[in-house]
Amino acid sequence: MKRHHNRTRSAGFTLIELLVVIAIIALLIGILLPALGAARESAKKLKCLTQVRAMGQAFTFYADDNRDWYPIIPTNPSVYPNTQFLDGQFTAGGVSGLFSTFQVGDGEASISGGTVSGDVGYFGQFGAPGTYYGGEDTPLMRGYLDGLEILTCPSDRIDYYWSRFPTNVRHNIAQADNQKTPEPPASERDVIHYNVSYLYIAGLKSIDPSIQFSPPLWGDETNTGDISVHAWYGWDWINNMPGSGQGSEPNPKDEYGFNPQTGYARDDNHGDEGGNFVRADGSADFVTTNPQATFFMDAEDIENEDLRTSNLSINLIKSDRSNKVQVID
Repeated sequence: MKRHHNRTRSAGFTLIELLVVIAIIALLIGILLPALGAARESAKKLKCLTQVRAMGQAFTFYADDNRDWYPIIPTNPSVYPNTQFLDGQFTAGGVSGLFSTFQVGDGEASISGGTVSGDVGYFGQFGAPGTYYGGEDTPLMRGYLDGLEILTCPSDRIDYYWSRFPTNVRHNIAQADNQKTPEPPASERDVIHYNVSYLYIAGLKSIDPSIQFSPPLWGDETNTGDISVHAWYGWDWINNMPGSGQGSEPNPKDEYGFNPQTGYARDDNHGDEGGNFVRADGSADFVTTNPQATFFMDAEDIENEDLRTSNLSINLIKSDRSNKVQVID
């Protein structure tokens, strides 16, 4: 009977066997999680590229209705008389001004009284809330998009609010008023610079004989103010050093993990890997070379093999063509 009892005793895991199983499971999780995270980021990057391509199509529809010109924000000629060089495109809240003339975001504002409080953006000309300079109250891109959610990159985790926005001064992240988590806009009132993940290159046409290659229109921004020569952290890519507009601001390589080769830093939409861009012909891809060097290189620099990063510069035919565009975010 005793021998029979020993043979029929229920089998079970020993403590060592349980620990081995747990260790194996933990090891598998450690191996799979990075792969799953990489797959998730890859999917977000692809969705971003799809959104960028859709925006390029919307700009094309706009150009078809406006003599081949992509949208240009109306500015006050007495303040910005040099319209030939697209001065002042940032005055209606930057890129947000293409889609909204009353940018409330998560702040509070009143159209009737003009009272504004909280972290708000552009809300119209003085005495005429919800308008551009000149009184027009219809956002340029209204009617060309099915929804405004595509203004926010799914990989965009951080942006910043400056109470002095919009200005033509490059923003120092350390001097930002608040850190924001970008949210896809549900309405025009939600469109504000910290909810928009992209930059726009104003001053281009869908048909332009002076440009040899299809120029970029729209692409991933950085977390600093991508305005004019201060775009992409204002880096002097020729001398590989902070640009003259850097002033007393921190070196972006040390402070923000900026990568001069790509033009982006660790907290930008896709980290320091690069950015998605759409061109005037509708093509879109992920650009891994500094956009300033790639798209706006001077014609003489293209001849220098040590400086040349691509042959896609808009200055190949007309050497000063890039002087007649303005980057805004």
